[in-house]
Amino acid sequence: MPRLDFLAGAVLPLALSLLATPAFAVSPGVAPAAAAAQRGDVLATVKVLRKSDPAKALAIGEPVWAAATDKNAVVELGLELGDAAVAARNEAKAVEIGSALREHAVLTPEQQVRLLKALNGAIWSTKDAKRIAALEADLARLEKTLPADAANVPELWRQLAASYMKMQALDDASRVARLALSKVRKHPDLVEYNANQIIFITAAQQGRMPEAVAAMLEVERVGKALGKPEDPALLHNATGLFNYMQDWPKAVAYGERAVKAWDAKPKPGLARAEVLNNLGAAYMGAGQRERAEAVYREALASARANGQPVGVSLNNIADVLQQTGRQREALPLLAEAAAEFERDGSIPEAAIVYSNIGANHADLGQRAAAASAFARSLALFKQSDNVPRRLELYPRMIDNLDAQGRHREALALMREFKAANDDFVNVESKTRIGELESAVALARKEGELAQSERDRAAQQARLTALEAASQHQRLMGYGLIAALLLLGALALVKMRESRFRKRTNLELERRNAETLSQHRELEKLNATIRRQSEEDALTGLHNRRYAQDWCARLAATQAEARANGQRIEPVLVMLLDIDHFKRINDVHGHEAGDHALLHFSDVLRSCARGSDLLVRWGGEEFLWVCPNTSASEAAALFERVREQLRAQPLVRASGTVTLTVSAGVSLFPLWPGRVGDWSLSLRVADAALYRAKREGRDRWVGLGPGRMAAFDACQPEASIEALEAQGCLARLGNDGRVSHGERGDTLAH
Repeated sequence: MPRLDFLAGAVLPLALSLLATPAFAVSPGVAPAAAAAQRGDVLATVKVLRKSDPAKALAIGEPVWAAATDKNAVVELGLELGDAAVAARNEAKAVEIGSALREHAVLTPEQQVRLLKALNGAIWSTKDAKRIAALEADLARLEKTLPADAANVPELWRQLAASYMKMQALDDASRVARLALSKVRKHPDLVEYNANQIIFITAAQQGRMPEAVAAMLEVERVGKALGKPEDPALLHNATGLFNYMQDWPKAVAYGERAVKAWDAKPKPGLARAEVLNNLGAAYMGAGQRERAEAVYREALASARANGQPVGVSLNNIADVLQQTGRQREALPLLAEAAAEFERDGSIPEAAIVYSNIGANHADLGQRAAAASAFARSLALFKQSDNVPRRLELYPRMIDNLDAQGRHREALALMREFKAANDDFVNVESKTRIGELESAVALARKEGELAQSERDRAAQQARLTALEAASQHQRLMGYGLIAALLLLGALALVKMRESRFRKRTNLELERRNAETLSQHRELEKLNATIRRQSEEDALTGLHNRRYAQDWCARLAATQAEARANGQRIEPVLVMLLDIDHFKRINDVHGHEAGDHALLHFSDVLRSCARGSDLLVRWGGEEFLWVCPNTSASEAAALFERVREQLRAQPLVRASGTVTLTVSAGVSLFPLWPGRVGDWSLSLRVADAALYRAKREGRDRWVGLGPGRMAAFDACQPEASIEALEAQGCLARLGNDGRVSHGERGDTLAH
């Protein structure tokens, strides 16, 4: 019976980004000297109140701040108000004030550092990736103005990583956290402690468990070196990690430590019941059911005592009761849990609990009640679109209906189960099945070939023995040449041996021919398997695996050419995506979607050159790589595809569909004089494709080298927006040249 366990996020401070600047009104009727005196008094008052009563400090200082037309005159007031807004948890006001300071005031490096720190806990609330990327560029510029050993630089980068994590940009969070670690000058350092926590959490959320464990152990090591007490949130997350990895002894050990740490110093935002539920799951995994039940009941008591939700604890206790044959005790607990989850709008959790209710009724032979609970669970799973859980539920429901003699309903549900399961099985799974079948056939052929080789060796051994016997007979004949009768007998033996040798040679030749034929079949089979592993099963284009190998070889060729002082020929990279593909499936059926993919593949083949690489990158996304092709040719290539799609619409029984595509263009290598980074070129093309979609579809957008003269200074791991802000990237115009106009302009096609 499924439990409901949750992995709590670590409590980490967050970084900032900056919003557009609001307009500010000029306060009329105040003389400059009087206004300055007024600002000085207000600044002193705000400084006093900022820590003790930040909301009041904000209320007093904001009118003066808003009325000031010269923001340079009120920089200190703005910084104080920004700190007050953060302390008062008024994130929107903190971002507003910080943006105005950034846009309308000249700040010293020290003031910029303070501004970044003040806004760090507020910017995540905007949920705007562009602002976070702009902040990264700002921080990189600010770092160049600070001393090389500035103590606050690593912490600023660590805060930025926390902002990325809060916005669920996990790759950027991990990247910037590692950047923060690289800037730490003394050890141990608090930045190491917090940055490794970010790496731990992001790696765990992305399923990179060895990396998560390594980061978690590093957090523990640094924490001990700093003399920090054990963090219950960290230990709680570690328990969840080891539960996921099914390393039950470690999960139990960390869970017990988490409870002790929480009891020593409760963690705000982390309920004791959550910590106990994680520990109970560890004991269940370890097979210690009695101990698990005791811990789950302790979690329930803690939740009730503190007025917290009890649904998770109730479901987990019921899980233990069902597994120990106490279904009747489990049912009232599950009913209470289901009522709470439905009341709170927690649909996925309610669906799981109703499934567990049905299982308990079925165990007790209460088939009608089980059917009712299962039906409710299925409806909730459909409502929450939880396909994997729904697929687990169908067999239970079908068995229960069969046990009631409701075979017609069971058959209908079986068909529904099959349809849902077929939809869930993706193309990659089918391709993998085909590869496994080919591997089995290859193994069988290799086994037959090995047996044939053994048979041939045995025949050769028999022939060798026969030749040795023949030689021995000849020697005997020379010794008995005078005996005519024996000579006749020897002649008869030789005749028979000659016939046998001839038959043996013929059999050996037949075996050799058969072995040669099997070798040829094996070569054909290997070629077929190789082709299947490199081609997309539906379109016949190359697949992602082939493209990655091909581009790795191209990168190696470019590196060799550069090492030999040769010119690196340009390579154009175009990522294309069929527009409104879901609409084609919805209107014309899923078969039409496959038809559209085949149709577009044929059009792409007709537009490509012989040296080009065509790849079905995934879903409705295609990769077109054009060697010896400059950015100036992108417009013509894309227009060729557009014209073909207009001239050759997709014809279906349900109607004619004129396909359109959007494309993102980049180069490989991206920057002059540098060996190509294939993953970077793809990332840039993907960002350009996203912009083409956002700007209206049926168009292309390209990103190429920017204004920067020294491209060796560009950092491939930086975000696309940061690279643009640094002058490493810029938008390409229709002629392939860099366009230095306003960012976000739409290209006409």
